[in-house]
Amino acid sequence: MRFFFYFQRPMRIFVNDDRHVMAKHAAIYPTQEELEAVQNMVSHTERALKAVSDWLDEQEKANSKPEVTEETEEPATEGENKEGMEDHDNFTMEQKSTELNASRTLRGVMRVGLVAKGLLLKGDLDLELVLLCRDKPTKSLLTKVKDNLAVQFATITKEKYEIDPSEQDAAIIIKNDKEEPLTLKIKLTSPLVREELEKEAAGETVTMSEPADVLDRQKCLTALASLRHAKWFQA
Repeated sequence: MRFFFYFQRPMRIFVNDDRHVMAKHAAIYPTQEELEAVQNMVSHTERALKAVSDWLDEQEKANSKPEVTEETEEPATEGENKEGMEDHDNFTMEQKSTELNASRTLRGVMRVGLVAKGLLLKGDLDLELVLLCRDKPTKSLLTKVKDNLAVQFATITKEKYEIDPSEQDAAIIIKNDKEEPLTLKIKLTSPLVREELEKEAAGETVTMSEPADVLDRQKCLTALASLRHAKWFQA
């Protein structure tokens, strides 16, 4: 007959292990102040981009405003506002589908990278957002969004942000004024970039005309890929 003896580790060893893990966690996890700084910067930027989208939408409506006719005004249906347009309260793509914003120049914004995955560690100062555009993003659109962002930030927060366009990266770079400044990169892209690439790969003739100052296609494709990665991780 054989006897088996099971050795149970003393409770004190488990306690020491827990303390060691907690100490390691505290060493790599951002402090509450750092997390709040990240959340504030991202939130301010998302709100400012929503305001820029509204501003661009109003400009387009004013430029394409039809002649006024003496027709009886029909009451707005459910899901529409007083102007007969759809309500665009939710601009971030993780909150609502961008189908409602399909007609807008700027359709939505989404967190990607470490911010979207919730994997920020102490010392991670580079943040990323993707700004989805209706058409292929251009240098002129990049400049227009950058210029109006400064106006919108001033109405949203007292925080000071440095805003610089980066045509090479097809992005807008934002930095705050802290001692260790956070850097937020807003990447511009459009689904049309991938659609065109898929048509070319299928041997179809692409007759779509594009502006001369369209942003780098590979950068836009990379931004679309980061969107898919973020959605997969969240799912």
